[in-house]
Formats: sequence, structure tokens, C-alpha cells
Amino acid sequence: MLGQQRPKGSMFQMVTIEELVPKDHFLRQLDAAVDFSFIRERVRHLYCEDNGRPSIDPELALRMFVLSYLYDISENRLCEEITMHAGYRWFCRLDFHDPVPDRTTLVKTRQRWGRAGVFADVMRHVVLACVEAGLVSADVLAVDGTLVKARAATKSLEAIQPPICLEEYLARVRKQDEANHDGDEPPGDNPPAATGSASRKHRKAGDPNFRNETFRNATHRSKTDPDARLYAKGSHQEAKLRYMVHNLMDVRSGVILEACATRCSGTAEREAALEMVRSVKRMGLDPGYLLGDGNYTAGAFLSELLELGVEPLVPIQGEIEPLPCWQRRTFDLDRKRKRKESVEAAKARNHARLLRADAIYERLYPLRSRLEHGFAEGKGCHGLDEARGYGLLAMDIQAKMTAIVQNLKRLVRFKPRRPRGGVLAMAASTQMRRGWNMNTRPGRISHIVHLLHSVVAGLCPALASTS
Repeated sequence: MLGQQRPKGSMFQMVTIEELVPKDHFLRQLDAAVDFSFIRERVRHLYCEDNGRPSIDPELALRMFVLSYLYDISENRLCEEITMHAGYRWFCRLDFHDPVPDRTTLVKTRQRWGRAGVFADVMRHVVLACVEAGLVSADVLAVDGTLVKARAATKSLEAIQPPICLEEYLARVRKQDEANHDGDEPPGDNPPAATGSASRKHRKAGDPNFRNETFRNATHRSKTDPDARLYAKGSHQEAKLRYMVHNLMDVRSGVILEACATRCSGTAEREAALEMVRSVKRMGLDPGYLLGDGNYTAGAFLSELLELGVEPLVPIQGEIEPLPCWQRRTFDLDRKRKRKESVEAAKARNHARLLRADAIYERLYPLRSRLEHGFAEGKGCHGLDEARGYGLLAMDIQAKMTAIVQNLKRLVRFKPRRPRGGVLAMAASTQMRRGWNMNTRPGRISHIVHLLHSVVAGLCPALASTS
């Protein structure tokens, strides 16, 4: 018999959010792994204590941001999803009758927190939570950058109007006033139209016809997103308006220790890498090796990295090069500085070549692919393939929040494996302290001898003391 569902139309249904969310749901594990209440004290100074309308709970806003980037949901759609999703309401500490914050409130909160550097502190808090859990070793790091498409089309580019000097501007104003006075027109206060190269008719932003016009970052800017830059990594790629996102990852655990966004340029990757390494060292971590691709083989970058106490493992080509020398001395301070930088850069390149010939390079450098997997995860699962908003600040927030949710996923997967019983933990600590290796024959023999000695000590203390 064919079944048919008939709506019963119950007037009252007794149900709780706690019953609707499964016990093994990821949001339950995430809620147990991280305490988000720290955000209140971090943002307290951004709000007035005794004036204005009360804001939404900062912890609620942070939990909504986490949901938005974890499931790749826009802020507009997120407010709709939380309205009808019991799991999202449970994670945000909202009951069925509690109102959901408006999208405009979330946007203003995100912008205020972004200008105050709150998201950088949130990421640092999550990274330190991973460190405290024992997930991060930070001895081998990997750094790289990826291109992210901006929310602006090529047709939004418009030529930059060249500036003019004050004397030329005043001369044009006088000339226009004289022309208006001769024509019996009252002189106006509006500035004159630019002449010369600026008076040529250029294509306006939004016009799809840009035939016979060459776009360059030095001469054109996007009206939609002025911070985006035309960039292509190679001749095989089309130049589009893009940003660069940089990640510094602990390759053994996959935790992203630092993330940032910059404008596209030829030196942006190396500059961001140095700043991220300094930030990691300020956290109290002590990285030993840094894995990078061919973009990180510049001598100046390697020299500064060695000064920070980090060994570079990069695919640098060539043989050991002789140090530069000069036939004449110089007393010019600028020249002396440049000569010293040249010598230090050559020494750093030679040091990197020696490291590449070492066995540690062959053992560690293949781990760099894990950073590429992290970028693929960010683009495929968390919306990092395209910018969510406009401007460098919005792109930097997106880069940090994407790294935060990726770290939270690793922390949640790692935490259930960490707790061990007291006996096992004591045995593991004793084994580590004595330096045993149970994978070798001497290690197993030492372990058996130690157990026998413990048994003898329990049965005959006098015999154990003489042994």
C-alpha cells in the first residue's frame, strides 16, 4: 500500500535545541575545544561604557563570524540560516525566540574590529590554544603566497589623473576667470578642466570597450576596488585584479601560525614572510627551518632570515659563488652599506646552497606540499578563491578568519587524541626522560630490565638496593 503523510497541525510542540543537536556534531566539539569568551575584554575599549545603545554580545558576533567562514556562508545568508538552523542557534547561544543580529550590525562590527586589529588577536589566541594542546612544534615552518581574485572586473579600471603643481593650477584658474569675465559670465569657483595629457578622452570605468588601451598599475586604478592590483604569476596567466594572501604554517601539524593579505608585487611574498616570522618569534616560538619555493631565494631575504636565527631550505640554483670585492676603498656611507649588503647576500646564498646539498633538505623539503594543501582547502571549502569585500583591510580579515577556522578544525580533530590515563602518561614521561626507543632492540631490552627491577624491588627491597 502506498503511504501518504498527512499533516497533523499540532498547536504546541515541546522541543529544545539541546535535543536537536547531535551529541557528536562538529559544532559541539568546537564549542568544547575553544573558549570564545576572551573577546569581551579584548574589545571592551572599543565601546562606550555609559553612553549609546548596547551593542550585541561580542562573543555572539565572533561565533557568527566563525560560522560564516567555517561553512563559507555570506553574512547576509548567515542571518537567514541562523534563523531556521537549530545547530547554528545552539552554537551562538541563541534560543528559539531570541532575535538574530542584523547583517548591517555584523558588517559594522567587522569593520570596527578589523581597524583595531582584533582579528589578529583572535588568530593569536587560537594558535596559542593549539600550542598549549601540544599540537604545534614550530621547528619546521613553510611559507608561501597565493593569488586571490578581487571583486572587481577589468572594465572597472580607469586612468589615473596626473597631479598638477600649484602655480599651474592658479594660472588655469585666472585664465578661466578672464574668459568667463570677457563673455559676461560670473566667475565660478569650480576648478578648470585639466589640459594636456589629462584632457585626453580616456575610457571611463564601466565601459566594456577598452580596445587599443594598455592597463598598468602605474597608470590605472579600479573604481570598484582601488586597492586591487593587476597581477599574473607567469606568462601563462592572464593579468587580473588580485590580492596576495600569505600563510606561515607549521608543516608537522598543519596549523597556520600567521596569515596576512597584501597588494600584489614582486617583493610582497618575501616582505610578508619576514614580518610573519618576526611575529611568530614574538609569540615565544623558536622556528628552526623555513621551507620556501623559488621566490624566496633572494640574497637580501636569506640574509635577514639568517639574522633571525632561522635556516632557509629553498631550491636555490648554482654553485658556490665568490664573495664580491672592490679594488678601491670608499668612505661614502651609502656605498659602504650597499657593499656590506652585497657581501652578506652572497654569504646567505652560499649558506642556502650548502643546506640544499645536506640530507636534511631531502628529508624536510617535501613537507612544503602541505602548505599547498592548506591553500587548496581554504579556496575549496572556505571561500578563499575570491575576495568577499572591497579593500585591503577586508581581504586581510578574510585571510585571517580563513586561517582561524582551518586551525580550529585541526584543533578539534587533535584534542580527542590527547588525553591519556594517569598510568600511561607516567609511563610515557618516564620513557621520554630515560631516552628509550621502543622501536629498537636495546630499547626493548632496557624496558624489560626496568620492569624486572621494579618487580624485584617490590618483592625484596633489600636485594633491589644491593643491585
